[in-house]
Amino acid sequence: MKEFAFSRASRLRLKKEFEAVFAAGRKTVTRDLVAWHSPAGDKEKKIGLMVSKKTGGAVKRNRLKRLLREAFRLTKKELKEGTRLIIYPKAGCAMSNLAQARQELDTLRQKARLNDDGK
Repeated sequence: MKEFAFSRASRLRLKKEFEAVFAAGRKTVTRDLVAWHSPAGDKEKKIGLMVSKKTGGAVKRNRLKRLLREAFRLTKKELKEGTRLIIYPKAGCAMSNLAQARQELDTLRQKARLNDDGK
């Protein structure tokens, strides 16, 4: 069960961490998401979320963040080691359940070539 844990270490929290991904990372766009990603020196896979007020009210924004965090938690073992990922849902994002969030993250992972080669 430990492999599916979503600890505090799995989150990008500091401004300098976000800036490092923006500076050294690449941008990938899907239908509902914009993502920046970059490799890092350590093995931990991390995610950062930025959800604009253009997406909707506080309830919708928080729901989107919960869905994306859970989808990341369930699929992070399929990402390359040390991946740093910042996700920005577009205004009008149509995700309303976990299956849609997982599908969108899978699409993003394939488009950005972030799949783990060890699989």
